[in-house]
Amino acid sequence: MNNVIKLFFLILCVFFLSLYFGRYTTDYYENKKVLTDEAIIQFEKDLKEGKEIVPSHYMTPEKNYQNKVSSFTLKTSHLIESVFRKGLKTLVRYLDNS
Repeated sequence: MNNVIKLFFLILCVFFLSLYFGRYTTDYYENKKVLTDEAIIQFEKDLKEGKEIVPSHYMTPEKNYQNKVSSFTLKTSHLIESVFRKGLKTLVRYLDNS
């Protein structure tokens, strides 16, 4: 019975760590260097006409999705993460002393 509990918590810890570190490797929303087709056409047109090239003129502006709901859920997520982290530390200390 004791081995089953240890195995369950080991799997739970591995799952948590994979999700925790997985957020650092995803850059789906972080790719800010991609130009749209219209921006590429405008860039090539300006280049042919000899205009001054300013990279910020061709980038799409970032959208701000910040609102009360997203702020609340972000704070809730951080709270859940800290409680879960403290619980796991306590559990690991308990299992280590067993």
